[in-house]
Amino acid sequence: MESSNKPAHRLSPECSLFEALSCLLTQGLPFIPVGEDGPDQRFLSTTALVKAWQAGMPGETPVSSLELASATDLPSETPGADSLINGLPMLLWLKDRGGRFLIVNRGFAESCGQTSPQALIGKTDLDLWPQELAEAYRAEDAEVIATGRPRTRIEQIADRGTPTWFETFKAPVRSSDGQIVGTLGFACDISERMRQQAAAQHSQKQLAYVLATIGEGVWDWDLATDQVTHNPRWCQMLGLDEQNLNHPAEDFLTLVHDDDRNARATAINTCLGGAGSYRAEYRLRHADGHYLWIRDQGNVVEYGEHGQPLRMVGSIADIHAARSTALALQESQTRYQQVFDNVREVIFQTDPLGHWELLNPAWTDITGFSVDASLGRSFGDYLHPDDRASKYRAFKPLIARTRDHCSATLRLLCQDGSYRWVDIFIRALLDKNGELTGTSGTLNDVTTRVAAENYLSLTASVFRHAHESIIITDPDACILEVNDSFCALTGYTRDEVIGQNSRLLRSGRQDAQFYTQMWAELQTKGVWQGETWNLKKNGEIYAQLGNISAVRNEAGQTTHYVGLFSDITGLKESQRHLEHMAYHDALTQLPNRSLLADRMSMAIAQAERNGTLAAVAYLDLDGFKPVNDTHGHAVGDLLLVEMARRLQASTRAGDTVARLGGDEFALIYNGLEHSDECDQVFERLRASIAEPVRIDDREIRVTASIGITLCPLDGADPETLLRHADQAMYLAKKAGRNRFHLFNPERDRQLRAHRDAQSRIESALYDGELELHYQPKMDTRLNSLIGVEALIRWKHPTLGLRLPGDFLPMLSESRFEIELGNWILATAVAQLDTWRAAGFGTAMSVNIAARHLAHPDFVPHLRSVLTAHPDLDPGLLQLEVLETATLGDIKRIASIMAACNALGVSFAIDDFGIGHGAVNSLRSLPVRSIKIDRSFIHNMLDDDDDLATVQSVIGLATAFHREVIAEGVETPRHRQALLKLGCHLAQGHGIARPMSAAHMQVWMQKHPPRH
Repeated sequence: MESSNKPAHRLSPECSLFEALSCLLTQGLPFIPVGEDGPDQRFLSTTALVKAWQAGMPGETPVSSLELASATDLPSETPGADSLINGLPMLLWLKDRGGRFLIVNRGFAESCGQTSPQALIGKTDLDLWPQELAEAYRAEDAEVIATGRPRTRIEQIADRGTPTWFETFKAPVRSSDGQIVGTLGFACDISERMRQQAAAQHSQKQLAYVLATIGEGVWDWDLATDQVTHNPRWCQMLGLDEQNLNHPAEDFLTLVHDDDRNARATAINTCLGGAGSYRAEYRLRHADGHYLWIRDQGNVVEYGEHGQPLRMVGSIADIHAARSTALALQESQTRYQQVFDNVREVIFQTDPLGHWELLNPAWTDITGFSVDASLGRSFGDYLHPDDRASKYRAFKPLIARTRDHCSATLRLLCQDGSYRWVDIFIRALLDKNGELTGTSGTLNDVTTRVAAENYLSLTASVFRHAHESIIITDPDACILEVNDSFCALTGYTRDEVIGQNSRLLRSGRQDAQFYTQMWAELQTKGVWQGETWNLKKNGEIYAQLGNISAVRNEAGQTTHYVGLFSDITGLKESQRHLEHMAYHDALTQLPNRSLLADRMSMAIAQAERNGTLAAVAYLDLDGFKPVNDTHGHAVGDLLLVEMARRLQASTRAGDTVARLGGDEFALIYNGLEHSDECDQVFERLRASIAEPVRIDDREIRVTASIGITLCPLDGADPETLLRHADQAMYLAKKAGRNRFHLFNPERDRQLRAHRDAQSRIESALYDGELELHYQPKMDTRLNSLIGVEALIRWKHPTLGLRLPGDFLPMLSESRFEIELGNWILATAVAQLDTWRAAGFGTAMSVNIAARHLAHPDFVPHLRSVLTAHPDLDPGLLQLEVLETATLGDIKRIASIMAACNALGVSFAIDDFGIGHGAVNSLRSLPVRSIKIDRSFIHNMLDDDDDLATVQSVIGLATAFHREVIAEGVETPRHRQALLKLGCHLAQGHGIARPMSAAHMQVWMQKHPPRH
């Protein structure tokens, strides 16, 4: 320092780090000028000084070796003395003249066995150290106070038997008037440096031996003659031959790297100028051209009578490897600093009021707010409003000073308006008096962890409370965990099954091949879905539906299997019963139309595969109606049962007999070689039917009219084959009954008449003769309107108003069927939108033919119709399809319906219950409603079979969660009976007949829709 008599406000470049530290602390300055005043004035800041100590520089290092700042480079806010006290890696204390400690840092307190610096304030060395050591420290303090000069001492202290060396610096502390009021001390652990010095001294003593051992190059410089002599090792190191053992000193200079010559010259001149020795590191050129880093050290060993140096002796050592190591170490330190600057955790420091004074770049990475914009603000400015109470509870111990640190997990606002979860750790910073000066701590983004914890918590809750049975196994199917629903279903407790193989649940209903295929699918696809029959603890067998999924690690290895199952035992029993009802006639137990369709498809495939013929027959009993009228339905039913038995008796294994409804039956005979075989087969069948039947002592006779078509001669479409057989049966009846007739595809006259009828209906559309009428659908329980059904009518100029049954069958399978369907759909939606605009938001159903639904343009056309009415809710539109529309490709029909559902349009199955539907269709198709056929509703009050059918359909709808609507409700008795059966949605003439749009609007005004 410039002066030891008065407070120093300027440092000499040669001042040591100890002296600089003392000056900054005693003056309480954030920075201090170094050297002479002028435009190139440099400054030493507390920040630079802390970095020097943290870098491990010795206390005697001159400040000129540090990175000094210019006036313009000084930071606007530089930590002052308080930051130095606890920021330096050394022990620090301040005493008054009486030796009482006024200030100590945390490191000093911890070296004394105290956790808080406050515990040492006011004490003396006599309170802390053995008397002899304490008296020595007090003597040193007295010397510093007396001389007014700082002193440095190196001492060894035994700590738990391990010697530790400290370099202690003590300096006087002066008041503003220059009076010494106490001492300031620092102590740095220099054990490593002392060990290095001891090693160096030991090496110096054995220099000769070391040189011989390690082979350093030795030189001897005669300053009088300017000749240098070397040992052979010197030449070996540089790849020179031994003729270079002696040479002028200037020849040596040519070997020195150009960039190192000035530094070497300065070191030698300093040595010759009075230092007497030097040590330098520089590069020498090897004989092969590359440069070698060496350490050159020499001493003046001989002086003249006037004190002039005459001779120097020294050595060079190859330090190339050590230099590389040092550079690597420096790079490592640089990388460490970069890691610190780029750490993902936010490091912060605040003032006593919680305003941020320091933030690292991680703050911006996490929140998006810049560090500069955030400094001066507080943690609370970014806290989620719902977390303020949590913050107060977490920080309360710190505020109350009952703890010096605390932590919490809270949400912080980000620049984009989102919030992120952070773990905050905060520690109080105290001054020498124990007063809070601020806080420091870290923020760690734990948003992902919190989300994972929430997910795990939710998963655990779902696992515990799930209605489904859940089981978790290891890859070998050993049970690891089950939930409560599993225990309730199987009767096993958790402890009884943990560790057991899941095979203990097998019932034996499924064979080994079933499980082999299941595991194969799990291993290849990672998931299995299906039904299994398992065994409860009490031996009861139950059915379950669910899926098993493989859980795989990052390497793709299966670590667990998770199964979710639902008990479907009751449903399976209901399904078995319902499927039988759906596929079989309730009276005769023969297959119905749905099962017939499957059998026809099989027969067609078999005929094509084997090159044979299959006969499809349509049989109608002649004279059955008079039997019913004369003897009653009971006798008629018994007659039908007997006819079914005779028909079955006439067939072989693999043939099929089905009841289509009433007194109509269908038969399939497979494996015919020639069409001539039909004569024998159906003649025997006709004769069997004609045999008399005795029922209750009555002899009853009926005959049969049979229509036949052959597959594949008449195509391969089941619906077409059955229709052609029906047409042939009609011709058999016309021909006098009690006979069979083979379908003739060449009936030109009938086809021409059919085409003419189609052409006339097409003209009716273009001439405006077709219009839509609307029939209400009611909720009979609430007596409120739930929607209307659009029904086409033909205002024939001569025949009057014609019903759909009079002309729509003519259009079946025709091109115009699609065009008319599009017109009906567009007209109905337009009327629906008109009512909406008038304030009548009622739903409407529109009948769609099977071919129309399956047409490739159906969904695009529906979308365009809805787009033309953007204010209309598509949910008000429902499409009705007959059960026959669900025959065939179920998957394709389901995909079409799903596409319509995506537009907001729902579906209903019309005329359900006449034997066409299948449970598989209900399970596979996305339909909302089922409409019970009017024929069953009409007779349900008098016919037990029809009543049972109605009950079955309602049960079927309930089982599959479908809405059920009764068609053909004609009387209040029908309404009441349906309500008792659980069907409260109805349609029929007993409610209202179909009417024009204008009359429908008036009707709706009197019967507001249900909302």
